[in-house]
Amino acid sequence: MNLHLPVLLCTFPAISAFAQTPVITAVDNGFSYTNKLSPGVLASVFGSNLDGSNLQVVIKGKQCPVTFHSASQLNIQVPWEVTTGSGTAVVRHDNLTSAPFTVAIAQHSPALVSSDGSGSGIGIFYSGANLITATNPANGGDTLVTYAVGLGATTPSIATGQITPDPPPFYTTLVVPGVSVGGRVATVLFSGLAPEVLAIDQVNFTLAPNPPVGAAETVVLSAGTASTNQINIPIGCQDSTTGVSVTLGPLTNPSSGKYAQKVTITNTSGKRMQTKGGLVLTNLTSSATLTNGGGASCPSSDGSPYKSFTFTGSGAAQTATVTLQFTDTTTGNITYGQRVLVK
Repeated sequence: MNLHLPVLLCTFPAISAFAQTPVITAVDNGFSYTNKLSPGVLASVFGSNLDGSNLQVVIKGKQCPVTFHSASQLNIQVPWEVTTGSGTAVVRHDNLTSAPFTVAIAQHSPALVSSDGSGSGIGIFYSGANLITATNPANGGDTLVTYAVGLGATTPSIATGQITPDPPPFYTTLVVPGVSVGGRVATVLFSGLAPEVLAIDQVNFTLAPNPPVGAAETVVLSAGTASTNQINIPIGCQDSTTGVSVTLGPLTNPSSGKYAQKVTITNTSGKRMQTKGGLVLTNLTSSATLTNGGGASCPSSDGSPYKSFTFTGSGAAQTATVTLQFTDTTTGNITYGQRVLVK
């Protein structure tokens, strides 16, 4: 994009002549917009007259990298070197200094990123390469990736203001955070700085198989003694793979390059399950394509092929039968794993 801006012919610092003393009204966590701060966290300074020449933001005597500046908002990184406890923040420019603003620095200040940037509502979660949304909800047992700030120091350590390099080393957080969704504890697989950005943590975790199903289930992220619950996630179905048996019939070859297989799903849990479900095919042979998949019930969140089904039978004696149709232009040696989702 070419921006045609007017050329200023004057050489004297005209802005400085009109500079006014900066005023700080808030210093907030950049993801939660609360006053929870910690070393290394991305934050925003709010107020008036904040921008000018020779701009500096100093917290507890340490200068902060500034990533965005305007008259009413400055985006900064709190230096990793800042000590915990109470202190002050000041903004300086044009030989003017704001009144000190009191801040409290804790060891951790966890916050999750929200999809609309408001600091609340639905968060940003990925299942594989797919974004979790209201129309592509997560399912119990899914492995997801999300982004956060405020999870504390890492090993190895990284310099204030440094973009996290890629490829590794992995800058893993010293404290493994806790994650729960809808009151069900998730399993954290990785927590560390996301590559090619400044001071943003990446958290990989696997949902419990049985989180509550709903459009906005609460996600709690904790680190040390600090926690946040400002973000939600839509959950579509629960994972009932361990409560069923899946029987694969013979793979038939009705015509050239085309295959069919009957699959029977039997409830073995001893209790009645929800009627609607989805059979998800994991690690399907790369040369094969499921040609009759899909359906409204329990789609896979990561884009894996699936086929919806409906249980029949009373009580816990429920069964469902689906016939899968494939194309495969190679050997016809079609294999896949199975996940069974219900809602």
